[in-house]
Amino acid sequence: MTGATDASPCRTIPPKLRERSAAEGGYERRIRIASEIATWGIAATLVASAALPTTGAVSRVGLLFSAVLLAVFATLWFHVIPDRFLGRLRFTVGTAITQVVAAVLLVLTGGGASQYFVFFLIPTIATTFAMRLSGTIAVGVVALITYATILVTDSVVGMAPAAVLENGAVRFSALFAIIAMTGLISRTMQETRAALRQRSSELVLQNQELEISRSTALAIARSHDLGELLRAVLEAAGSSLAVERVFFFAGPRADEPGYTLTARGTVESFTPDPGLRDSPRQRAMRLRETVVVDDLDTEPMVGERVRSLYRVAAGLFIPLVHRGETIGMLALVATAPRAWTAREKRLGEVIAESMAPAVASYLALEEVRGEREELAGRMKVLEGLNQLVEALSLATDERSTAQVAARGVAQGFRLMAATTLFVDPSVALLEPAGSAGGATEHPVVNGPTSCPAIRSGRPFRVASATDPLVCPYVSFREGSSGYLCAPLMAGGDPVGALFMEPVQGSVLEDTFVRAAADRVALALANRRVLETAQRQATTDGLTGLHNRHFLSEQLRLLQSLAERHRQPFAVVAMDVDGLKQVNDTFGHEMGDLALRGFANTLKKTIRGSDIPFRTGGDEFLVVVPRGGLDEAKVLAERVREAVELQGRSEPHTAITVSVGVAAWRDTRTAEQVLEAADAMLYAAKRAGKDRVMVEAPAPLETGAVPGKTPS
Repeated sequence: MTGATDASPCRTIPPKLRERSAAEGGYERRIRIASEIATWGIAATLVASAALPTTGAVSRVGLLFSAVLLAVFATLWFHVIPDRFLGRLRFTVGTAITQVVAAVLLVLTGGGASQYFVFFLIPTIATTFAMRLSGTIAVGVVALITYATILVTDSVVGMAPAAVLENGAVRFSALFAIIAMTGLISRTMQETRAALRQRSSELVLQNQELEISRSTALAIARSHDLGELLRAVLEAAGSSLAVERVFFFAGPRADEPGYTLTARGTVESFTPDPGLRDSPRQRAMRLRETVVVDDLDTEPMVGERVRSLYRVAAGLFIPLVHRGETIGMLALVATAPRAWTAREKRLGEVIAESMAPAVASYLALEEVRGEREELAGRMKVLEGLNQLVEALSLATDERSTAQVAARGVAQGFRLMAATTLFVDPSVALLEPAGSAGGATEHPVVNGPTSCPAIRSGRPFRVASATDPLVCPYVSFREGSSGYLCAPLMAGGDPVGALFMEPVQGSVLEDTFVRAAADRVALALANRRVLETAQRQATTDGLTGLHNRHFLSEQLRLLQSLAERHRQPFAVVAMDVDGLKQVNDTFGHEMGDLALRGFANTLKKTIRGSDIPFRTGGDEFLVVVPRGGLDEAKVLAERVREAVELQGRSEPHTAITVSVGVAAWRDTRTAEQVLEAADAMLYAAKRAGKDRVMVEAPAPLETGAVPGKTPS
């Protein structure tokens, strides 16, 4: 007994048969496994029967010999002979061979009267594995022939008495009945399996329809306009029907203009040829049923433009029906002739059914869109102004304020582009600071009052190149909708301007424009006041370096990073040597000049990531983020040498600097780091000034290096 795989040569399997082929292959593999297990099981049973003490010597030899035959057969059939041998007949042939082996068992153990007749029945009964009536009949015929041959042989050689022959006849009848019953079971199982397979195929197709309908409906539901709707339809039709283009016509009339969409995603308008009569599109609309065209060359009422320009060769023309009314037509087309199947036609109709409600909603919205457009535009402008205020409150500096203003105004007023211009702190220049959209490049204006909008104090509009006054800095672009410039005034002083470039549909009423300009101007003025206050609160007035208040904030941050993320930092404490001598010799003004010179030297010498501070009269400090003693020592030496070099070039303000260096380590706080740096600074003072003193590195723990991650 054995199963078999398909022995047909390798070929390309059509997509629709792949699932069925996979199921058939799995079924054949299960038959093979069951057959091999059954064969080895019978052989083992024969061996066990031979081992019974009641088994005679002759029967024992027959049982063992038959078991050996089955073992040899199983080894060759299942592991040596290729599975493709005999193809679908492999199971029947293998079962017939085991039936012959069973006949040999009868011959060796008593012929027709053998007490092991039950083993003779097993191969025939096992044909139910395959659920094929033909296999059961073939093996049954082999069983009948071999058993009849055994009975005839027993009768001819005179080895069997009449009672044995009578018993054999009864067994023959029973064998025939079992074969008939097994055949009936196989036939029933075969028909049941075929029905289940057909039902499974139907369910698969139904599931495919449901999945296409669901995915198409979901994609269409996410669509915001006609283009996205058509793209969703083309994606669904392209994956399920392999179409390359769709046409869509809205409305109940067949002569309405429509749209077409290709796989590239470009939506184009399409105007039907009014001279055509009874085209596939018109028939579909008139009959309200799908029109199938396998080859467009057979349709005389199709324009040459459709064939050549759009390369349409075949198509499904499906009317869109919603709530009993025809609301449009969908055409799914291919670029090569093809024979559309009933299944493909049904899938196309499923896609159209999923599309119809969305199309109905789209058409309904189009009807009221014109009436609502003006009101919606005003409401959007008001919403845009509210959003502009919220966005401006989140801006962090002038640059982000300018960018937020340009984007907010462009979106709120539906502009093609917008540019924000700010007056610099010196009130000498009007400079572009932010833009949105494809904004025209705006030059820097010398003197804010040179801007016509700022000079007039109200929005300045240019609609054409022939207007009496145009902006002297931005020329009018032919084909555009002009531009509008609104001044930004805060407390009666100009702080900038909004340069806006509208398009068709932009809402630029003076009331809204002034409101937007006032909000931007107020945000800019508040930002500048806040930045000035913050700068004064955290900056030393003499040197321009950060002050002690800002140092406290930075140390809290660095301490947190060090404890949570193991990011060390170092502190370089500095004290100016000889400042009192400069003050006493040249006066305090020269001393202040020396301190400013030292601050400038410090800014030029340290890295961009290092943070300098003035913590006292002649006391300074540099924080080195993500640095240890080695980095801080190099920085300290560089600063000391730069100060020494500066003193040589300006002897009257020559000073030197004493430096102490310390770094963060485990269990040490930021205050303790400052204390350690001060201790090193005092040590440098005591050692003779004009030098750098660095604290001793932390003791090594389990091979770790302070300030560095273990490798």
